Amino acid sequence: MMLEEITSERLGERYYRYTHSSGVTVLLYPMKGYSTVTAQFSVKFGSVDNCAIVNGGKPWHIPDGTAHYLEHKLFESPEKEAFARFAETGASCNAGTSYDSTRYYFSCSANFEKNLEILLDFVQHPYFTPENVEKERGIITQEITMYLDSPAWRVCMELYRGMFADNPVRNDIAGSAESIALITDKLLYDVYDAFYEPSNMYLCIAGGFDMESAIEVCERCLLPGKSMNTVSILPEEPARVITPRVQMSMPLGKTNFALGFKSPAYSGRQMTEEYIYQTLMNDTTVGAATDFYRSMRDSGLINETFESSIMMGRGFFVPAIFGESDDPDRAAEAVRAEYRRRKTEPPTREAFLRAKKYLYGDNIRTFNNVESVAQNLSDAALTGTSAFDYAELAAAADYEGMLQRIENFDEGNCCLSVITPSEE
Repeated sequence: MMLEEITSERLGERYYRYTHSSGVTVLLYPMKGYSTVTAQFSVKFGSVDNCAIVNGGKPWHIPDGTAHYLEHKLFESPEKEAFARFAETGASCNAGTSYDSTRYYFSCSANFEKNLEILLDFVQHPYFTPENVEKERGIITQEITMYLDSPAWRVCMELYRGMFADNPVRNDIAGSAESIALITDKLLYDVYDAFYEPSNMYLCIAGGFDMESAIEVCERCLLPGKSMNTVSILPEEPARVITPRVQMSMPLGKTNFALGFKSPAYSGRQMTEEYIYQTLMNDTTVGAATDFYRSMRDSGLINETFESSIMMGRGFFVPAIFGESDDPDRAAEAVRAEYRRRKTEPPTREAFLRAKKYLYGDNIRTFNNVESVAQNLSDAALTGTSAFDYAELAAAADYEGMLQRIENFDEGNCCLSVITPSEE
């Protein structure tokens, strides 16, 4: 076993990485003075992975929602489900499926080795039967319905559907009632074998733990996989949005809107760098400290819910604005006009430096939180970067780089998603 040390002189921090003989990448971040530990066992398999080629075969189309369904069922076992096992040791545990990954995790302040054993055991030992798969169908259908009743979720999903023609990000992570009706125990086993392959998995541990003990558990409990050669296929996506505007109605108090800008997709370190620069661009153009924001608030066109965000993952990168407004079209046009204006009247260098200082400091603070460090490790592992890249790239960001992003920003390649209050 070869242990690689990854260090940051800037942060005075370090962590360790090695590849287990099974193929699993293990990242260890011991934190002195902390009594809690968080471990995440992640797989590079999410909702966008709905088409794949396995061992050189034909394209295999997987029902939408399968990654999320599998996440739900993996906690089950013929003896005692994982939640009950963690409860006995005093740990909290959970899991989550995103567009491009699935993560299983626990946090504890005692019995770390035992909890790590439980995590590795249940994730590596799937137990699917026709009965337990069928039992979950109603639960997940209710979850899908719950999200459909959420204005914040719907405004985002409708935005994706207006922006993307073929990218699976336009489909709900949990799938639909129709798609999950196609999921069987055999399908889950086939998907597990194809994607939960050790070389596609990452174990990240952070907090107050003993390195030797953690490695001993890994060496004893990590198992070899079936060495499947699985290649996920993302469809070619047009550069332009499908439609400039989508609208629907549902019960809510005030009209919600989301304005998304379709950008090229990035990966690895470049995605982190673009996230930093475009966040700085948003903060200095339409952020809460700008004259634009204050003017919009004073006019009543927006309220305190107005915010910018960047939604990104494997195959997509979407700078977006969210908020409430009685006139969302006028608010959206004001945002686009401000981005256009900033091409000839850019934010000041001082505004850039203030935004950069805040962005850098916000990231530095995450290294004081065990769960955040574990999350940073997983994010880095899944994207092929270092947990220190964000801080290094934020520190290196310069004013000219932000101006270049403002100049190249295509504010016209956008979609406005609007949800209006339905009539009683």
